[in-house]
Amino acid sequence: METKEALAAVRKQNGLTQDEMAAKLFVTRQAVSRWETGETTPNVDTLKLMSEQFGVSINELLGHGESPECQSCGMTLKTFEDFGTEADEGISTEYCVYCYHDGAFSTERTLEEMVESNMKHLAEYNQEMGTDFSEEDARTILKAHLATLKRWRQPAR
Repeated sequence: METKEALAAVRKQNGLTQDEMAAKLFVTRQAVSRWETGETTPNVDTLKLMSEQFGVSINELLGHGESPECQSCGMTLKTFEDFGTEADEGISTEYCVYCYHDGAFSTERTLEEMVESNMKHLAEYNQEMGTDFSEEDARTILKAHLATLKRWRQPAR
């Protein structure tokens, strides 16, 4: 399900018109309409308010069944604070706050530099996941995985 469909579903599940939803969120009906057509995405503060008002998770609001991952570093995006921002102050559904804000990548780096940046968190990752990857194995796995993410994927030839 796409974000626009998820937002419309939340509104309908709560039996609200676009005008009623707009009033609850302190926005215009036109803003709600633009979200539901996919023209724009609510900003972070509005998404937080929606989550609180309607008792839904960020994943549900963004149309994800399971936690998405940053398409640059691979970090799992679990909370509102994890998501980056677009230039229009909307939430980025693809990138984390560390990699992307105001519609641009935070730093220019190569895939290899991203691997090394992520390697700083290997001990924490191993503890959290109950794994025991060596640095060599982690580098190999990480490089292969990151290469599948949007930022690093090579265009088809």
